[in-house]
Amino acid sequence: MKANVEFLLFILLIAVFSAAVILAFVLFAFNGENKTLPKSELTIGGKVLSIEVARSAIEKTQGLSGRDSLRSDGMLFIFDKEGNHGFWMKDMKFPIDIVWINNGKVVGFSENAMPEPDKQVWALKIYYPSDVADSVLEVNAGFVAANKIRVEDEV
Repeated sequence: MKANVEFLLFILLIAVFSAAVILAFVLFAFNGENKTLPKSELTIGGKVLSIEVARSAIEKTQGLSGRDSLRSDGMLFIFDKEGNHGFWMKDMKFPIDIVWINNGKVVGFSENAMPEPDKQVWALKIYYPSDVADSVLEVNAGFVAANKIRVEDEV
């Protein structure tokens, strides 16, 4: 009987330790305010942008969530393969334009995507491209109109 109690305490200790390690990893990985993403340049509509690049699943999931503003001209999300990659405004604090890109050309965009702070995750609007995309550029709202970005523009 004593051995059973000791074994259960041992299992409980391992479970608590594992949960603490997982929680620490999640808090570190999803802390977007302190995360530094690789920087690059991108040209779209004849305008050169200084951008952050999100490649990993964690970086793409975090995106601009929780930030008060862009830290550069935009954030580029790069996917391993083309698809109908949907984007939401989870924990966003400012409106953005979303530009879908495939093979170096604009294939669509959603302008003035607004934060939805009062909605639950399952109720958030999801923005989808009109065609498959292999990357997505998020920029401040109004960028697409101000720079006359059009489908088929080179990126």
